Amino acid sequence: MSSPIWDVLADWELNADFDSANTGRIQAAFDAQHPRYLIYKGQQGRRILYHFTRMVAAEPDALRLHTKRIYLSIACYDSAALEGAFADFLLVLGDKGPKLRQRLFDQAKSVMTPEVRGVIEQAIETEDLSLLSALSTEHSVLINGRFQPASLHG
Repeated sequence: MSSPIWDVLADWELNADFDSANTGRIQAAFDAQHPRYLIYKGQQGRRILYHFTRMVAAEPDALRLHTKRIYLSIACYDSAALEGAFADFLLVLGDKGPKLRQRLFDQAKSVMTPEVRGVIEQAIETEDLSLLSALSTEHSVLINGRFQPASLHG
């Protein structure tokens, strides 16, 4: 089954530069915009994860984007990306959606490192989002600037 981008490109004479990783990046951008699936099943998970991370940055209140980003992080078995995705998800939810928070955590915790799993579990149980400051901000698009670095706390 082909996608819309491949249907369009099938009629083009592709040059060597375009018929490479560039084509895959374009396809991933189109796939990331596709609204009909919650869990991505395809060959470009990491590329689409990048696009969902950017989409979350642009629309931080879009819960569906956060959820897709978490599922993609799990599917890619990327614990660092999952750490950032889950921290962003919790920041957006705040104290809302306790069942959703717990369900996604239960599905994601096997991919998390023990340290991250402990921090997130405690943040969910206590509803204390300041605990998220112990997480890495490398893959978060919302946590940066919300907390001071630990070295500044004395």
